[in-house]
Amino acid sequence: MTLVAASPEEKYFETRDNFIRQFSTPSSPEANSDEKALSKLEKELQLIIGPVDVAHFPKRGKINLETLYQDAGFGQVDGLRFGSEHELLFVTTTGLLNAYLQQHKKLPTELGKLAKAEELYSLVFDWDAAVTHFAEVPVRTTNDKSFAYAFLGLWAQNIGPRPPKDLFVFFANGDRVFVVSTEVRSNIDQIAECKDVWDGFKKKSDAAFAAYQASELKEQKASDDMVRYEEEGFRAYCRCFEQRAKMEPFFKQLTKQAQTLVDNLQKQLPR
Repeated sequence: MTLVAASPEEKYFETRDNFIRQFSTPSSPEANSDEKALSKLEKELQLIIGPVDVAHFPKRGKINLETLYQDAGFGQVDGLRFGSEHELLFVTTTGLLNAYLQQHKKLPTELGKLAKAEELYSLVFDWDAAVTHFAEVPVRTTNDKSFAYAFLGLWAQNIGPRPPKDLFVFFANGDRVFVVSTEVRSNIDQIAECKDVWDGFKKKSDAAFAAYQASELKEQKASDDMVRYEEEGFRAYCRCFEQRAKMEPFFKQLTKQAQTLVDNLQKQLPR
């Protein structure tokens, strides 16, 4: 029988899952053991992912997992995080990412679809906030072995007629995957036509809320309508913004910013 040594990625998952099982028992160790475990896993990830040197980001990354206890913040995508609060870079390998996707069936596995999946960016960067996709930003790669996708979006914990302020870039090259979240440098103002779309739905939502109050909070349909109109209004607002974005003055500068990020990422050689 030929014995095949476990890959570094397989060893990482074994170590990680052992810690998770250990911390899920009633006799779990003290809280600082979580920090020690994450530190051990971070060292393994640094060896797996290899050197990362992207312009304007730190050269040493921190483990992307927040905790190994099955609590708030548990279950982020395995990889390394570089940057600050307003500009973040996440790096992983295709092996680590594919293993994660096998455990999260709601996420698509095809790169083109995965790059557009809003939920992915919350699972990568911030479990406590949602990402909304507003408009694709055109970017190009220098060879057919790389894949890049960029979009204008918004981090938020609730919905409303707020113009998008964030740029997201998904880049795959060889066996490594890079994801960037950064603030848009160009000024993005409210688009009046899109705000009007939202206001129309908001009036319906407010009327439903008034009916719900008048029923002394007994009319469930009115309550459901209030929520539905706001959700439909936000989706319509986003669609309007997507249709108008390319005609707005900010879009040229936004495209340049996105392409610069892709160019910087493309300088990273496959591991």
